[in-house]
Amino acid sequence: MGKRFLFGFSMFFALVGLLALDHYANVTWGFFALCLLMSWGGVYEMGRMFRARGLPLDTGLLYITVAVVMCYVQLVAEPPRIGAFAPLWGDDAPNHLFWVPVSFRQLTLVLPLAAAVIYSLVGLTRSDVSNLSPRINNNLGLFLYLILPIAVILWIRRVPTTGEWLVYFLLAASRLGDVGAYLMGSMLGRHKLIPYLSKGKTIEGALFGLLFSAAGGALAFYWGDWVTGGALKRVFVEWWYGGILGAFVGIAAQAGDLVESGFKRAAGIKDSGHLVPSFGGVMDIMDNFMLTGPLLILVLALWPS
Repeated sequence: MGKRFLFGFSMFFALVGLLALDHYANVTWGFFALCLLMSWGGVYEMGRMFRARGLPLDTGLLYITVAVVMCYVQLVAEPPRIGAFAPLWGDDAPNHLFWVPVSFRQLTLVLPLAAAVIYSLVGLTRSDVSNLSPRINNNLGLFLYLILPIAVILWIRRVPTTGEWLVYFLLAASRLGDVGAYLMGSMLGRHKLIPYLSKGKTIEGALFGLLFSAAGGALAFYWGDWVTGGALKRVFVEWWYGGILGAFVGIAAQAGDLVESGFKRAAGIKDSGHLVPSFGGVMDIMDNFMLTGPLLILVLALWPS
């Protein structure tokens, strides 16, 4: 447990430090590089899991997809303005390095459709016709589970004025929820949550994890609103809104963790890799962060104005 918390908090503060450096340099290049590397690492580890089951997967195509999608979000795409994101922009505007038609900057949420078309066409070039459907499904599934969620978090980070604090919020709610679930589940856990996916997770740990996520979300919003001079209050009128939203993020974080546990269980392995002592691989580090960005996009898109 000691090593797990040592490395866990070290990685947490390393990411906070990276976000702070980007903030003071008024760029998002550091976070972009991290998203790119983590996505490539995730594709590599998921490829190993799929191969262990004899399942077809085009890892080379997915590596290229990661580079194209992350570069599009960083260099071309306009940050989200849907729903409650628009008032969170404040008076700032994103910096674009070069000109492209405005319509080209609005395609982030269309990327899954483009991936479905491209992966289907690439599948038709493979000679093993019997694996055509599994190959396309696996490629698209990994895009939806791994590549798109990380791209969405980078997309949120690029929101002017408040993007950094929205990522801090996701980080606080997901990581503190993980800490709470691990600590309280170890001490008080008696009833297994979903034993066929993860033997160590308990209902008691999950409930305490949601409480920790709510506390982390409320704290992040309170801190961010103070630092930004009330920028977050244009949407989140009260600090406790962050607590409610943090609990929902906690649900998405735990779901992402369980999905990755299912992948590992299917592959017959305990950890996705050996990158970080006491944690495992890249996917073990970011599994409970995966689904939080898409959830935040969905919630703020539907947020009442």
